[in-house]
Amino acid sequence: MIKAVLVDDEILVLNLLQKIIRESAEMQVLAAFTDPEQALEEIPGLRADVVFLDVDMPEMNGIELATKLIEHHPGNDLSIVFVTAYEQYAIRAFELNAIHYILKPVDLQSVNEILERVCQKKGVERKKETDNASKAGGEIYLFGNLHLRIDGSTLNFLTPKIEELLALLLLHRETGISKWSIIDVLWEESSIEKSQQNLYTMIFRLKQTLRNAGIQLEIKRKNSMYHIELPNVYCDVLEFDRLVKKGLTAQERTIETLEHAIALYQGELLKGKDYLWCLSVRERYYLHYVELVNAAAGYYVAHQAANKLRKLAQAVKPLLHEDDYSALKLK
Repeated sequence: MIKAVLVDDEILVLNLLQKIIRESAEMQVLAAFTDPEQALEEIPGLRADVVFLDVDMPEMNGIELATKLIEHHPGNDLSIVFVTAYEQYAIRAFELNAIHYILKPVDLQSVNEILERVCQKKGVERKKETDNASKAGGEIYLFGNLHLRIDGSTLNFLTPKIEELLALLLLHRETGISKWSIIDVLWEESSIEKSQQNLYTMIFRLKQTLRNAGIQLEIKRKNSMYHIELPNVYCDVLEFDRLVKKGLTAQERTIETLEHAIALYQGELLKGKDYLWCLSVRERYYLHYVELVNAAAGYYVAHQAANKLRKLAQAVKPLLHEDDYSALKLK
């Protein structure tokens, strides 16, 4: 597994690059930074194979950061990749012995080219695509439009009922959900006997659909309670919950984590779905998001980070309610 670190001062660009890299089962993101100073401090201890650097960053640009990182890795064991919107940086990139530079917007093909070059440099043979597909755990996204991805491809559900069943199981993953609660939501008007049969059939079809697609999760039943387990599956909501539980505050040591949590929220939970049972959960996640955004904005104002504050405002404006955006601390 090739280990990567990402550095870009734009949250949305950073988040997009992480999502693209996750589509490759051969590369793992160890850390992502929006602050090049913090990246310079922490990267030497991460033992990364490759670092993706945005060229155009304030205070310390990507070329300056690369020069300092190379000084910390005299053995030439760290590969540098420049991510830029301008081709004129290419000559300087190769002068610094960067293995490649890629132009924005980044796509999966560009990442695969980088992966090939890093593997060649390290003398590592790339795995066959068929092997990758069988080992990739898959990804589930609930913020914005619900969708699953495996090896870069989106999985289409058989029916809306299967989709809603999966959403129910995921959002009750900590406590579990009883079969009667599922039946009340999905088959309220059916008889008890028919509803139970529908549930058993739907659980089987959901398992079969996910298994055939290579999504590695488990659905278990005990005492009429259903539990879902995702040992090797990435889920944006699980990652968001993990970060929020840390009790994030806008301090110098936690601002990177705070920014990462903000970037995970790509729209309201299960956007476009009129699930009545989901309304309160959707509102709770939105309020968490508003708190995180306000905390980050307050930090940027206090530290006079006008450029980051401007980019944050641009990123969150489409996702915030008008009143919440108006109340955002932008000065």
